[in-house]
Parts: sequence; structure tokens; C-alpha cells
Amino acid sequence: MKRRSLFKATLLSNLPIINSEFANASEFSGKYLLSIQVDGGWDVTLFCDPKENIPGEKIITNWSEIKTTQEAGNIKYAPFANNAKLFEKHHKKMLVINGVDFQTNAHGIGVTNSWSGRTASGYPSLGALYAAAENYSTNSPMPYLSFGGYSFAANLINTTIINNPNRLKEILTPQVKSGVNTFDNDYFELIQTMLIKDGINKVNDISSLGGNYERRKAYLESVQNFNKLAPLADILPTDADLLPKGRKGDLSRQAQLALLSFKSGITISADLVQGALDTHSNNDDGQENPLSDINDSIDYIWEYATELGIADRLVLFIGSDFSRTPYYNSANGKDHWPISSYIIMENNVNYTNQVIGSTDERQNSIGIDTNTNATKASGTKLVAAHVHQAMRSYLGISEDPLVKKFPFNDIQEKFNFYI
Repeated sequence: MKRRSLFKATLLSNLPIINSEFANASEFSGKYLLSIQVDGGWDVTLFCDPKENIPGEKIITNWSEIKTTQEAGNIKYAPFANNAKLFEKHHKKMLVINGVDFQTNAHGIGVTNSWSGRTASGYPSLGALYAAAENYSTNSPMPYLSFGGYSFAANLINTTIINNPNRLKEILTPQVKSGVNTFDNDYFELIQTMLIKDGINKVNDISSLGGNYERRKAYLESVQNFNKLAPLADILPTDADLLPKGRKGDLSRQAQLALLSFKSGITISADLVQGALDTHSNNDDGQENPLSDINDSIDYIWEYATELGIADRLVLFIGSDFSRTPYYNSANGKDHWPISSYIIMENNVNYTNQVIGSTDERQNSIGIDTNTNATKASGTKLVAAHVHQAMRSYLGISEDPLVKKFPFNDIQEKFNFYI
């Protein structure tokens, strides 16, 4: 036996006993949750809740001066930006939920409410909650991936935040530099073995204080789980290929990494972020490019998910802080308006190609029937919590003890949008 192999075997045979919570990961077989957080407040009248001008009143949408509302399948959309490309191609995958009252005009509260279902802080994002609930059985090394935005996890799970995609492969393969191994793989394994031995000794140190224990445990978990990241390192493209071919938007770049992480089996949910939609002046000009990027990126997501063979396991959850006012201000912009929309997308399911919820001609929310989801003037007006409650149920986590720690006590009604 080589000296290094004997040294490694000796180290492994003398590892102290450690809690079984560091067991090997099992394969995740459920749905992947991918959220697109549209930051700043999108204008849904230019997108999935189109409004035409009312004769004799202020202009609501400039596009309706010369164009009319379009329809793809059962879904109406605005003839703006490159919407036709998205809706005509993907309407069969879409559930549009209009008329959702986000209960605020403030960005911070709107973001919190949009992605946690509650206006007050303290609740985890849906992505974090889903990953935490599902991760109990899989013990995945990187279950929740975030590119910024609202990613609060309430200490339920570690959030992996990627700010520089080009450095990801370098982090995953520290023994490789410019495609060449800088030192022998056997030595790299020896280093890992020694770090694990040291980490276990520190975790088992009974004199360790609570804070130090938690930090040491997190460090040990990271070292022990490092090799579980190998599937992602193996399929991650080179830096030159990280930006999808023919795609210029950063959102598609985020999506590529998220989908590869799903494919590698190490990630359960991911949050993508598209900003620059706070259009208090020149609203249409400011909304057009970001909405076009979103449309292109959604199209790319479904193309690439199909290529990777995971399209039928993907749930896409899209929303924003709130929407824009129905009328333009003196700077041709639009200010904050609480009534907005969500879009949920999934492939080959029965609940899509439909719109639930609606707004009147001046973009005020109209209630819906709790049993049928049909528009009903005296019905319940939707809020973000209704959508999150329905999403939790659909994703199969609503009865999880962990999830029950974050109830929506302010709503009495429960909706099933997936019928």
C-alpha cells in the first residue's frame, strides 16, 4: 500500500463517532421549484392583465391607443414588448392569477409579502420553506439556491447565494486551475480527510459553547458535503459557455445555473431575480426591456429544462412586489399600485391555460368564489397569502410540522387553484 493510502486509511479508521444527521444524501424525486422575483414592481397592464383605455378618461395604456388585447388559448395578454412570443408559445403551461392585493405600496413590504405570503417580516420565502421541508429526507448539500432578492430562510436551511457565476467552478474544484490539476487528487482527498477529522473532534468537544458549536457543525457539514457537489462540477460549462448561447440577459444566466443544479440532484429550489422595473418616469420605455428579458428567459428555461430532461418536474413561480398605477403621471411614469398578478407555470398538467382572479377596467380587484374560483363580485378578494397557501398545498408541504410553524392566520379561506 502506498504511504499516502495507508495514512488516509489510518485517518478514516480513527474518525470519532458523529451524529447521524450527517448521513449521505438520498436522491430527490419530487418537483423542482424555480421562482422569478421581478424586483421594482412590474406593470401587469402591459403584460398578463391587459387594460384598454376608457373613452373620455385618462390614458391607462399607450398601446391600446392603436392596438387591442390579444389572446393565446384562454389567456389574454397585452400586445407589448415581445409578449406574443411568450404567450403564444407557452400559454398551455400557464396559470395566471390576476387581481391579487399585495396590501402595500412600499417596496420592502411588497417584496416580503410577495415571496413569503405575509406583510410582516419573519416568514421564510416559499423557496426556502419548500427546500427545508423536502431536505429532511434528502439531506442535499445545496438545497436552496438564491441569486439575491428575498431569500430569508428563518434558520431552517442554509441559503447558497451566487453573486459571481464565473467563480463557481473554481469553488467546486479548488484543486484545478485553468483546467489543470494543481496538485494530486490523492493529496486533495487526504486534506479533506484531515479536515473532517479535525471538524468532528471540534463538534464533539463538550466544552464548546452554543455559538461555537453551531459554527463548527456548519463547517463540518460543508467539508463532509463537499464531494456531494461533484455532480454539479462535472456538468457545469466552462466560463465561456455559462451565458446561454444567443441569450444576453442576466436572468437567463441565473436560470442556466439553477437548472444545472436541479439536474445534478443537489438543489431543490432556486430564486432568480430581475430588477430595474421601478418606473416612476417613462413607464413604457422602462418596462419594455426588462419584460422582454423575462419573456426570453422563461422561454429559455423551458427549452433548457427540456434539454436536461427535467421539464416535467419543474414548477415556475413568477411575481413582483406589486404593480403600477392604472394611469400615467406627469412624467409619463406610473407609481406604485397594490393590485398585481402571479404566474405559475408547469408542463403537461390540467390546471394551466387558464386565468383565475380578475380586475375591473380601472385595475381594482374583483372577488372570486372560494369553491369554483369563478369571478364573483361578493366573493373573496385574493391576497398573497391565499396564493402561498395554495402553493404550499400543491407542493405537498402544507402539513409538514416545520411549515405549520408559519401559518397564515389572517386568512380564513383556502383556495385550490390546481383544478
